[in-house]
Amino acid sequence: MMEDRLPPNNKEAELGVLGGILRDPQVLDDAIQFISERDFYFDAHQKVFKVLTELAHDNPEMIDITIVADRLNKSSFLEDVGGLDFLADLWGKVQTGANVRYHSQIIRNAALLRGLIHASTETLRDVYDSTASPEELIAQAEQKIFSLHDSQQSEEPISALQLSQEGLERIDARHARSGPDGLATGFEDLDCYLDGMKGGNLIVVGGRPGAGKSALALAITLNLSEESIPVYFASLEMSRVEITDRILAMRSRVPLKLIGRGQIDAEQSGRIVRAGNAFGMEPFHLHDHSGITAARLASNVRRAIRKQGAKLIVVDYLQLMTPENRKDQRYLQVGMLALRMKELARSCNVPVVLLSQLNRESESRSDNKPKLSDLRESGDIEAHADVVLLMHPHIDPATKNKTGLHDVIVAKQRNGPVGEVTLCYHNTIARFENAAK
Repeated sequence: MMEDRLPPNNKEAELGVLGGILRDPQVLDDAIQFISERDFYFDAHQKVFKVLTELAHDNPEMIDITIVADRLNKSSFLEDVGGLDFLADLWGKVQTGANVRYHSQIIRNAALLRGLIHASTETLRDVYDSTASPEELIAQAEQKIFSLHDSQQSEEPISALQLSQEGLERIDARHARSGPDGLATGFEDLDCYLDGMKGGNLIVVGGRPGAGKSALALAITLNLSEESIPVYFASLEMSRVEITDRILAMRSRVPLKLIGRGQIDAEQSGRIVRAGNAFGMEPFHLHDHSGITAARLASNVRRAIRKQGAKLIVVDYLQLMTPENRKDQRYLQVGMLALRMKELARSCNVPVVLLSQLNRESESRSDNKPKLSDLRESGDIEAHADVVLLMHPHIDPATKNKTGLHDVIVAKQRNGPVGEVTLCYHNTIARFENAAK
């Protein structure tokens, strides 16, 4: 029976690591690169490794049988591990610390398998007992597996030689190409500032309602899909019908209002059909779920990357995501959601464009220009973002109407300049274009 089987473990490898550290305390650093005390299966071994790491933190030269026994005794662990006889056996059993690194990898692999069993057991329990939807349960299960994988990554540092070689290769690649370093937005002036959208970056696009943040994000996404670059658009606000109508208006240049009303003539109908047929061949992928959690969104994104090869992720928009803890204060909820999106960008090595609402402060300024401090409900949004773009539509002072020009304010960029780019927005077809064009 499955219940009668011991979880994966390797007692000899655990003894080899502990005895090897006693013989040569310096090899503890090699072990810590792969394992922690919780990765040991046997409780006695966990206690000994915990004491070894504590002593090494104070002074590695203090590690010997007598001092380890004294520390275990003060912690009331000595009898639990088997007393002095156990430590003496460790010393006699292992003659060198040379194999500690290899044995640590064996322990890590066994711990990873036990973690997989635990995650699977939790998933079974959740399936039987939870009232969550099947989609949410699948997202939670995937999150458990990916968290397990992330926790087992080696912390081995990268050498200067490797860093140098990788850096020189990147410079050669940049020299050989003509475009930006990351994915091009399709807007030349904006790409000059950003040098493209880079993998691992969280790019926040902030704006008041109606400021054009969704239109800009959709335009960037379509510019990439038109170049056969797979993209993933998560819409928490607009439905698939609204987004499809916008796309057809943008591509056919037939006014969105006419498409919505069905008031189109034969020539316009032909343009829409041609635009729809062309768009239908592009690698554009949409989810239009509302109230989605960060875990479920991450699951959808990983699936889009795995199955469709998505290179850009767009989330519209942050404040509509369901928080992890509904009891937290709102600024903590939003800050944690922003952090999850940054973690998603890093773990998947793709740029994530995250739309965010701004508060009303900008409306009270004479020039109506937004600032970083206007990001709504949490300063952590700015902290976690690599790039922040703020939307500022030009207003005609005489008519109080939008002129069609929008400033995209590069308000933050970790590795580049800040400034402003002006784009042209055609309101009737919800389409952004380079202002010069």
